[in-house]
Amino acid sequence: MVDPGWALCILPIDDEVKLLAAYRQIYMDEYVRAEVRDWAGRRVRFHGPSFGHAFSEATNYRLSAGVHDMPLSMARLQRIRWIKLALAGVGVRIDVLAQTRQDSRGRMKRRRSLIVLENRYVVVLEPSEDAGFDFVFITAFPTDQNYLDRIRRGANVVERRGQK
Repeated sequence: MVDPGWALCILPIDDEVKLLAAYRQIYMDEYVRAEVRDWAGRRVRFHGPSFGHAFSEATNYRLSAGVHDMPLSMARLQRIRWIKLALAGVGVRIDVLAQTRQDSRGRMKRRRSLIVLENRYVVVLEPSEDAGFDFVFITAFPTDQNYLDRIRRGANVVERRGQK
């Protein structure tokens, strides 16, 4: 796979509390308070409280059942600006998958996952019930091929973006 050349967002802050606050500010300014759309002009909503889930992770995602035990994931935080790049879909190949999964309360939820093939980056969205928004951002993360294969099982490719 060819790296699309997306830069990491590395902030020169040594204090973990200040570092987290700086990344949270980027999220609030560039996503929550901004109008974000995908390549087709569909508006995506970002909630402030979603920051905690989106940029934390489980030490063992295979056994965690969605529970994140690492409150600060540098791998996710340093890719915070990749979310917009993935949604814009410029110069990369993206598979858009649709799937239905059970949430923590046992309800079936529709999900839409954008997989950027060049760098194995996943952006997860759900259909929005809020007027003026097509989707709600859930999380985004870099992953390995094994987890991509797991995501693809039980999902349908509903759209392909970019060159093969």
